[in-house]
Amino acid sequence: MGIFKSNFIKIFLLTFLLFIFLDITLGNFIYKKFIRTSFVDQDISFGKKDDIFDHGFVKSYKTQNAGWGEIRYNFCTDPNAFRSDCKNQFLKNKNFDLAFIGDSFTEGVGINFEETFVGIIASDLKNKKIANLAASSYSPAIYFSKINYLLQNGYSFNEIIVFLDLSDIQDDAVCYKLENSVVKRRGSNYSCFKNNKDLFDKLEKRLRLSSEFLRLLNEQLIEFKIIDYSPPGSVVDNPRARWTYDFRRKDFNNLSLDDAVKISIENMSLLSVLLKENNIDLSLAVYPWPGTLKNDNKNNKQLNIWKNFCVSNCKNFYNLMEPFFTLSRKESFVSVYKKMYINDDIHFNEEGNKILAKKFLKLYKSK
Repeated sequence: MGIFKSNFIKIFLLTFLLFIFLDITLGNFIYKKFIRTSFVDQDISFGKKDDIFDHGFVKSYKTQNAGWGEIRYNFCTDPNAFRSDCKNQFLKNKNFDLAFIGDSFTEGVGINFEETFVGIIASDLKNKKIANLAASSYSPAIYFSKINYLLQNGYSFNEIIVFLDLSDIQDDAVCYKLENSVVKRRGSNYSCFKNNKDLFDKLEKRLRLSSEFLRLLNEQLIEFKIIDYSPPGSVVDNPRARWTYDFRRKDFNNLSLDDAVKISIENMSLLSVLLKENNIDLSLAVYPWPGTLKNDNKNNKQLNIWKNFCVSNCKNFYNLMEPFFTLSRKESFVSVYKKMYINDDIHFNEEGNKILAKKFLKLYKSK
């Protein structure tokens, strides 16, 4: 019995070491060639680099295969290269009552336009001409640059509503800078939007097959109710958003929080001045990431920074943190997360977008 046990351990260790060796040497190739098959049909050709405001979309584009992880959804743009309802793919218009701008949350990644909060708001306010100027990874530097460019090219707006994301502070501090109203990428030593990786993240990237095996095993254990679902660390403690409750200089290229915030405040001040010069109202809105709900409180730094900014710069301030914190007081964090956010992701799902739109419309109509 002892010899059998000893041989079993040797065979197990040998098999384990061979698997790890295979994963290190060929894991990435096998993963990309045979496992990540769902990426083959993903349409990514609607994105476009821009010489003024860094990036945007192709004009009058339509696809049913926009991809966000495993999700496939419809994505359309109008002749202005703004994300829009697909029926407006060729509708020309440069004059708008309301324009929303923000990053991936406002763009509505992973969701058909009609189910994004901008799409829901546009459907409700049928008498308003509404534009969605947002795109993933935008920040105050781009908000100013893009709107300045649009105004110089014959566009008009009665009101701009900026949906400020928690990642905006980091993006302005370590990724973008303004040079004569043009957005430039900061030093080449920093890879924009790539968070500082911990040891687990590095191992996961290096050991693709092992990571995929553990992911599938975890899914099966959850499905059979052997273990409870728990959102990943990248969701509940993301370096791009944790600054409101756990600021770390390494997340901001070694800047202090005050210095990082100051950059975004200055960029938003430029936008405020620009809009006042053109008789356009400015309003701001804030909303939570999952980590905000789990680790912070409703009276958080993101809320207070932009609420204070709005005292002398805005028509309205929309606290869209409130409905999500209200829900989180009634249910567990995991329950709220599963209802409101895309699985294993920081972005709102259809229900989260619906709640955001409902609260916004209630506040908008009451002002």
